Amino acid sequence: MSFERLFDEAACIGSLHAVRLSDGAEVSYDADRLHVLASVVKVPIGLEFYAQVDGGRLDPTERVTLVPELRTPGPVGISQFDDAAVVSLRDLSYLMLTISDNAATDAVTAAVGIAAVNDRLSAIGCRETVVVESLKAMLDGAASDLGHRDYSQLAAAQDGAMGPEVRARSVDPELIARCRALDPLQASRTTARDATRLLAAIWAGTAASPQACAALRHVMSQQVTRRLARAVVSGGTLEAKSGGLFRRVRNEIALVIDPNGEAYAVAVLTRTHDASDSPARIDAAMSSAVCEALEVLRS
Repeated sequence: MSFERLFDEAACIGSLHAVRLSDGAEVSYDADRLHVLASVVKVPIGLEFYAQVDGGRLDPTERVTLVPELRTPGPVGISQFDDAAVVSLRDLSYLMLTISDNAATDAVTAAVGIAAVNDRLSAIGCRETVVVESLKAMLDGAASDLGHRDYSQLAAAQDGAMGPEVRARSVDPELIARCRALDPLQASRTTARDATRLLAAIWAGTAASPQACAALRHVMSQQVTRRLARAVVSGGTLEAKSGGLFRRVRNEIALVIDPNGEAYAVAVLTRTHDASDSPARIDAAMSSAVCEALEVLRS
């Protein structure tokens, strides 16, 4: 089955890039299309964190206090806590990369600085990958685009607290689709090719120090979401990061390592045509696309 057909049947736009890291052999489909990063942004942020820790510029044991009224919204982790949390930067980075904790991510981002993240991406050669803003700024921007003060007010509107008319506008799929957060020309963005370039540099230990890259890979191997598990042969390993946004964006980037040591960098980035479509259908298409690409590279 062709990649075009896979993505068409899942009712989404999709891009794929897969690289055999031993020799650079590749499989690609629309790999230079810009996509919104969503939570895949947490990989370059994590890379910069471990680079600064290894360089002695950041203390991983530094404690950060996250209070409910100021934390970044999110579906899991500290974003859902009722009480203030005091957590080390190292543990925040772990939460960011394993369960995709948004509050933890913005705390780490504040510690390392967005400019430093972008400088490292540029040095690696990821010219199409740009981190524009924090996750909180992105979510508040989406709320503003929908006529609300901030994301907390938007969430209240979507829960019906402000009446049926306001709720209807707050969940209008056409209005949401026009939010800046979903526009790769305005939001934090990448391409499938750039994503594998980043992963290749992490694998090679050149994206930062070898120690920093190894630390990042170790935590990525513990990500809870395993959309690409089917692409891993028995005895192999997966070091990945997923991303999703407003039921429209679903992304996955990963290092897939075979038992014989052969490694592959893969990136599959998608944007659905209809937010009512089943995420499971898109996940299945993403997994199938990566499996097909790796079958070619393994043969």
